[in-house]
Amino acid sequence: MQLQDPGVEVAALLDRAEREPSTEVWERLDKLLIVEAECWYSAGFAALPRLSALAYSGAAEHRAHAIDLAAMIAMTLHRHHRDDDLVRANPAALATLHRLAASRLPSMSGGQLLRSFQAACALAGYTFWATISLDFTDEHYRTHCPHCATPLMIVIGDYGHYAAIRDHDEGDILRTPLHPVEPETLHGFRRWMHETAVACGDPILADGLTYLFGDATCSSCHSVFNVADWYEAENSPAQPIDPVIPRVDRST
Repeated sequence: MQLQDPGVEVAALLDRAEREPSTEVWERLDKLLIVEAECWYSAGFAALPRLSALAYSGAAEHRAHAIDLAAMIAMTLHRHHRDDDLVRANPAALATLHRLAASRLPSMSGGQLLRSFQAACALAGYTFWATISLDFTDEHYRTHCPHCATPLMIVIGDYGHYAAIRDHDEGDILRTPLHPVEPETLHGFRRWMHETAVACGDPILADGLTYLFGDATCSSCHSVFNVADWYEAENSPAQPIDPVIPRVDRST
């Protein structure tokens, strides 16, 4: 999609947000920068340091606007790579935004918590997990067995926790149970995700993540594979930026 970059107007609106923030300013910034839930403009990625500063210094209402807009911009990073260098140039901006996004999670619940949880994921640099659904009341992931290429449906939710072959007439057939990961064995960002879900008092999210980060058995060839590793490998390009929370164990 080729659209005229709104850099001049974005800069002027950010100036206004610094002097006299208002809902009108934030709504205009959102309309300018976000199209169909993605940011198509270099001006948006270039604005992340200023959004970080606004989130850090602003009143609670305007801090939320800055964090949410920055998260929508960051969620585009794994799709469009032409502006990755703009984000890499100021890693402290994402680190601040992630910290502020994470700090507000304990006061939230339900759908608001899940949306804000994914915003914190995006601002940590894990854009793939920020953009897929994590509604573990009824979650379905389509994938292919990495060993025999059989199309599989991974189900995590109230209807069960299993891998299956989805039949047009009979529904999910040849179901094999998923094997959840032991939370204490998680490392890096996966550990952060699970610990945060637990700390926020969301047992559905916390439990669902153990199955997402656990293992599945192919309904056809019975080989075992890690659900998250393979689903990410099939659907996401390489990590676009250095993450705020590394993949290695962050406990040391």
